[in-house]
Amino acid sequence: MHNRPKIIVFSGIDGSGKSTQLELLYNELFTNYRVFISKIEYMPLNDMNKSLIKNLLIEFKSGIEILKQTIGLYTKDNKFDYILCDRYLMCYLAYAYVYGIEPIELIRKMLFFIKNPDLTLYFDVDVDLALKRIQERDLELDRHENYASLIKAKEGYEKLYRCSGNLEIIDANKSVEEINNNVKDVLIRRKLITHLK
Repeated sequence: MHNRPKIIVFSGIDGSGKSTQLELLYNELFTNYRVFISKIEYMPLNDMNKSLIKNLLIEFKSGIEILKQTIGLYTKDNKFDYILCDRYLMCYLAYAYVYGIEPIELIRKMLFFIKNPDLTLYFDVDVDLALKRIQERDLELDRHENYASLIKAKEGYEKLYRCSGNLEIIDANKSVEEINNNVKDVLIRRKLITHLK
């Protein structure tokens, strides 16, 4: 297909449906293409507080997570056709903003080693609907997933729009099927894929 895998990032606040859409796309791609799923963990951000030293350590630990993911993506060259990322740098920066880290400052620190995605899909959803979806999950509601933190995370994403290349905004207030059709339309329009089911 090509020498380098196409990197597609799924981003958005919790409850936007990004993981569901990633899974749907994976299920459509894997029979005809070599597909790898990559995910960043953000848990260190939940421990941010007023201690400068602790926060610097958390930023460092989070930076290491992003670096590990980036190095992992470089090692996938020639082995996969597509890499689907459940969260990426934009997601980290948006959620860092929730905990008081200015995303634009962090971009300058981290961007030099980040592998640029071929497409970032931002799933834009109303916060009330996102919170309802989170509460409907079988899992226990995370103490950090609340209306105020989701509003702040969404604000963080909106601050990052101008800094994000290859960004497509998906209306995530629609049904799962409608959103999936929008995702596929974008991939075909962007010529990132030739055919889907």
